[in-house]
Amino acid sequence: LWTDFTYRDGYRIQQHALSDRWRLIDADHCLVTSGDQLTCRSALDEVRPPEDWDQINAPFTVLIHGLMRSAYCMNTMQRFLMEKGAKYVTRYSYASTRASIIRHGLALASYVESLPRQSQLSFVGHSMGNIVLRAAIGHWNSSGDKYGVLPRMHRVVMLGPPNQGALIARRLSRTGVFGWINGPGGLELGEHWKRIEGKLAPPPCPFAILAGDLSTNWLRNPLLGPCSDLLVCVEEAKLKGSAEFVTMPIPHALLMTDSRALEYTAKFLFS
Repeated sequence: LWTDFTYRDGYRIQQHALSDRWRLIDADHCLVTSGDQLTCRSALDEVRPPEDWDQINAPFTVLIHGLMRSAYCMNTMQRFLMEKGAKYVTRYSYASTRASIIRHGLALASYVESLPRQSQLSFVGHSMGNIVLRAAIGHWNSSGDKYGVLPRMHRVVMLGPPNQGALIARRLSRTGVFGWINGPGGLELGEHWKRIEGKLAPPPCPFAILAGDLSTNWLRNPLLGPCSDLLVCVEEAKLKGSAEFVTMPIPHALLMTDSRALEYTAKFLFS
C-alpha cells in the first residue's frame, strides 16, 4: 500500500496508496515520522543532509518489481549484484495494484530524481516494472528532464517485460475479478493497453531483454501459446532497439532469482 517517492542513503519517503498520508522510514523499515510530504522531507534533511548525498559520484542500480509483487522479491538480485561489485543497488517499492502505470511512472521518476545528481544509472525491471520504467522515461522525454536523468542512463535489463501488452491480461480482464485484484495497472496491460502505449518510451541507452520460454518444457499455460514463461509470451517481450534479446527456460515468477538470469543480468550491466 506504500509507494516510494524519495530515496536517500537508505531512507525513503513514501505515500500511502489509499490516503494522503506520507511517512519517512529508515533503512531498517522503522518509522521515523509521518504526516504530509513536507514534514517528511524536513525530517529527512535533518538526518541525511541533501548536500552530503549529492556529493556521491558513483553508479546506482535501481531494481523495479512487477505487478502484485513487492520490493522484497528483488532481494536476491540485489545481493547478487552487490556481490559482483555494485556498491549502490536500491529496490524501488510501489503499490502496484493501486494506481495506473503512468502514475507509478511519475512516482518512479521522483524516486530516481532523488538519487545523487552526478550518478550513473542502471535499471533492472521484472514484468510490469519495465513498463513503469518506460512510463518514467516517457515522462522525462516530454517534461524536459530537468535533472538530467536520461543522459545518465547506462544500462537496462528487462526480465519478462510485457512490452506489447499481455495477452493473458486481455483475456482475463473480461472478468470483473481480474480488474478488482490487479487494479488499473493490470487492466492497462490488457484491454486498456492502447490508452498508455503512446506514453511509453524505450530506454535511451543499451538495453537487454530476457524472456522466459518454456516451449521445450512440459509446463504450459492454456491461455497462451507454447512460447511463453506462463504469463508473458516471447513475442510480447520484444521491443524495437534492444541491444540483446535472449530466451531461457525460466518461469516468469523466477526470472529475478534464477541463477542463469542473475548471471546474465550482471554480465550485461557491467560489460
